[in-house]
Amino acid sequence: MTTHRLRRAAAAAVVVAALGGGALAACGRDGEEARDGDRAARVPGRDAPVAAQPSFRLTGVARGLVRPTGVAAAPGDPRALWVTEQTGRLVRIAGGRRTTVLDLRDEVSVGGERGLLGLAFHPDFARNRRLFVDYTNRAGDTRVVEYRLGRDGRARPDGARTLLAVPQPEENHNGGALAFALDGRLLVGMGDGGGAFDRGDRAQDPRQRLGKVLAADVDAPGDVRWEVLLTGLRNPWRIWVDPALNELWIGDVGQDATEEVDRVLYEPDEPPKNLGWPAWEGDRLLDAGRLAEGARAVAPVAVYGHDEGCSVTGGLIYRGAALDALRERYVYADFCTGTVWSLRPRPALAVADVRREAVRIPQVTALAADARGELVVTTAAGELLRAVAPR
Repeated sequence: MTTHRLRRAAAAAVVVAALGGGALAACGRDGEEARDGDRAARVPGRDAPVAAQPSFRLTGVARGLVRPTGVAAAPGDPRALWVTEQTGRLVRIAGGRRTTVLDLRDEVSVGGERGLLGLAFHPDFARNRRLFVDYTNRAGDTRVVEYRLGRDGRARPDGARTLLAVPQPEENHNGGALAFALDGRLLVGMGDGGGAFDRGDRAQDPRQRLGKVLAADVDAPGDVRWEVLLTGLRNPWRIWVDPALNELWIGDVGQDATEEVDRVLYEPDEPPKNLGWPAWEGDRLLDAGRLAEGARAVAPVAVYGHDEGCSVTGGLIYRGAALDALRERYVYADFCTGTVWSLRPRPALAVADVRREAVRIPQVTALAADARGELVVTTAAGELLRAVAPR
């Protein structure tokens, strides 16, 4: 890869999550997968107009964090926000006080797209105190590990349980997003293993876990069994599960030209859906890759080109009370330029009204919601920010 590509890839991995990006209606989003010849012309998002008025402004919650990669609110802990730092710490922030809940700095490899990349709380966290993290270990390989908090509010290292171990052939495209589906299964976003154009064809290979979204019942007795839910991903930087419609929204980082947002039904009993990489980069058909035999690619619902950014940070549908102009809109952003977009979901997996927001968030690594549903943001510059109504 060129130096520019390496920098762009590194930028994307400084980011994190399991929570994300998106824009308009696309072919194949009515539940069918798009034929190759149909997919390219109908994906919205390019040349989106700029909002006439700012939908929100940002205010600081905390600064001086060490390359935060994600933020989340824990069930049963409404006054706090929990932040993952790329170097390996999980920090709880409440009332201006910071507490290190989990310190993995001796176990995590850091640099470029490696580090502590994802966090998810068990749906019954308020009672069982179980949480899950995704990180790259000292060898650079992916680990998904479960921890349980002790009475002092800190994770107990002696209670760690490794749920997933995946070797990584390259340093980049580690994915890292974690999220729980409504049926209680844990979802993990895996990148394609790195390098350019997935030369090893790992995202399309059903025998490999790279380039996939995996799902497992972490409450089932015995060994955890991972199943492939989606294939054909390059580097899913955030996954968000819509609790209203049981849909997945994914921000998948592109290669040379196009960033994409995907919206798919959560259907674990159906064959895995194929999002197209490396045959497709967003709405562009590539000569470098091919789909698995017999597969059809599901088109993204929104794309943007590298004239507007270089690394998508997926987000969520805003359902808070403070920002009227964002209500029921999916919000996503670009790490490199700080450009923020929003769009309105429509029935049958369609979207409409894609627009660029009149706010920029440089080096944005995650967009999430606090316990009240209000928009919160982390940046690689060490900031935890809250979106509030414009003046």
